[in-house]
Amino acid sequence: MAPKRLRIGTRGSQLALNQTELVAGLLRRAHLDLQVDLQIIQTKGDLILDRALSRIGDKGLFVTEIEAALLDGHIDLAVHSCKDLPSEVPASLILAAFPARADARDALISRHGLGLDRLPHAARIGTSSLRRACQLRRYRPDLEVVDLRGNVDTRLRKALTHDYDAIVLASAGLSRLDLAGSVTEFLEPEIMLPAVAQGALGLECRADAAELIGLVAVLDDRATRWEVEAERAFLARLQGGCQVPLAAYATVSQARSGEWDLCIRGLVGTADGVQVVRGEQRGPACTARELGTALAEDLLGGGADLILEQLSRSVPAVETPRALSAEAS
Repeated sequence: MAPKRLRIGTRGSQLALNQTELVAGLLRRAHLDLQVDLQIIQTKGDLILDRALSRIGDKGLFVTEIEAALLDGHIDLAVHSCKDLPSEVPASLILAAFPARADARDALISRHGLGLDRLPHAARIGTSSLRRACQLRRYRPDLEVVDLRGNVDTRLRKALTHDYDAIVLASAGLSRLDLAGSVTEFLEPEIMLPAVAQGALGLECRADAAELIGLVAVLDDRATRWEVEAERAFLARLQGGCQVPLAAYATVSQARSGEWDLCIRGLVGTADGVQVVRGEQRGPACTARELGTALAEDLLGGGADLILEQLSRSVPAVETPRALSAEAS
């Protein structure tokens, strides 16, 4: 019998709350007799705001405490930004559903009202992401990339100061906060390949909660699941996290035959943008994980292995993670 009351755990940021309320509303409409309660859980990533994420370590900065609450029964379900998730979840937990993905692109917010190509020489761009820094410097080596932390509102306020000419944020987060009007330019994947699973939400619960898994299945979007699975397989094979400038973006389309195809593009680079290895894989969407893994193998064979080895020597030692997140930013 499906539960009549559901406790959903979430971080306390406005974005996390909005995302969780979105999921809660969808569940209430799908199950009219369901009572949904939200429980705010503070994570390590919420507490450390004075250092770049790449200097902290990758051990589930925004999810570990929430997963602990799932495991000990304090909550029934967690709503995550998929790009914050480690590449593997504990064996006793499961990602039960992926609602339809929002816009995966990054967005430029400029106090000058200028797009990326028109920003002045040596413009200062704020981002906490090595992935974004790599691609910005690759596209425009003259740019000065400056670290930027804080929630979305804080970053947008900083974007209006003379410390930055522009900042880069995820389009999905801005949309979910009704702040899409602040966007100066959406950065297409050809210029800025998104983080793994950017724009997607993941619903996590205990693997033995069969009734709950059935209850949330109504929210699972098949195309989003294929895309996220391909990108996360790419991440898992590379064992990269927010200390590694990497990106992957999968798209699903229906062929004339009626079959579903998947295309995944990926890159691994150095933070200075000097070295970048790119690749692409195409195939049946039902082989999403295999395609993500194959793309990672291609990049490793094309020089990404040397980049990763170089980065591993230069990154300060941190506690060995259970698995790595794509980009907790």
